Amino acid sequence: MSVLNMPLVQSYHPTTFLERGVAVPFTTPLLGGARARPAERGGPELIVPSPSGGRGVYILAWSGVRELCKPTVHDSRLNHKVNALASVTPYSIRKAAREVAAEGLAGREALAAAQAGRDNEQEEILLTNFLLLLALVEQVEPGETANGGALRPQEKALLEARAKRAIARISPRVGRSPEAIASMLEDMAPVFAAIGVGRQTGHARCTRALEALRRLHAETTAWSQSYRDESGAQADMIARVAELTISCTETTLDEAHALTANMPGILTRWSSEAAAIRKLTVRPEWLLDGWEQVCLLWGSSGTDAARRAVLAEMALLVPIIPREASDWVGMPIDMDGAMRFRRTVSLNEDWRTGSAVFELIARNEQLRALAA
Repeated sequence: MSVLNMPLVQSYHPTTFLERGVAVPFTTPLLGGARARPAERGGPELIVPSPSGGRGVYILAWSGVRELCKPTVHDSRLNHKVNALASVTPYSIRKAAREVAAEGLAGREALAAAQAGRDNEQEEILLTNFLLLLALVEQVEPGETANGGALRPQEKALLEARAKRAIARISPRVGRSPEAIASMLEDMAPVFAAIGVGRQTGHARCTRALEALRRLHAETTAWSQSYRDESGAQADMIARVAELTISCTETTLDEAHALTANMPGILTRWSSEAAAIRKLTVRPEWLLDGWEQVCLLWGSSGTDAARRAVLAEMALLVPIIPREASDWVGMPIDMDGAMRFRRTVSLNEDWRTGSAVFELIARNEQLRALAA
């Protein structure tokens, strides 16, 4: 099937984040910016940006993707993983991508990064579990607590005693046994690990991603002010959408962090409202989804010439903010105004085809090694 025989390009301004789908880190250049979302007939479907570079998209099954381009082995394996997912979320796609990278299909550097990422995530969950317990202790039984780092034996014994007393005190209020409360804290740890708890918030995944986006916003804003050509317009568009995303993410992070300011309250709600709490805590991840690739492209371009060349690619990858975000943050979001400078790349000069394709695949594999 040639591009001319592909299904009609569809306009693309999703209402919800689930309709927008989750960015899938394929290495095939023509699949840059592709997203997966649940299909009406079951299983995921792929949203692939138009090869012409316009604002429309193709909605395709994997068979249609294979007729559009020749995917790498990494991408075929990743699609297989995505098809097996029970739900399509930023976390589930990230986990699938990490598993494929850990098989060595994106190179040795990506393999090492995937293994390190998996270990770091487990450590973050364990730390979050501890910090949730610490927050509970500090709220129920206020007192001096060690400010991070390894606890000395006497401090550890004191903290354990305080934790037992705190859990025993709130057990009647929560209506659960002390053992059940400890189990609830363990269940909550993976939910809060990405956004952080207490002193961990500055180092959590979403905070790190937000800081990277802030740097991108500052640098693309500066570029747009320095260059009044097409690259400046592209940088301006990227900066505008980044600014909107930052504002929305900050609001949703504040709302999610506020949950742990009342640990007895969230423990009381957890049994009946766990699903709703999960949805609240993952909003920042949905907002930031897709920006990692854009930030990595910019950060890996060390010269002005390289950045000028990569801006067109970045402009095509900028995530659209669905209308649902307006409900999350309580304010209107003007995406049409923010994205009016998105460039249309004509097919015969598309950077994703021709002799550059193998270089781009190699570059995309290197970016997989830099991904969190």
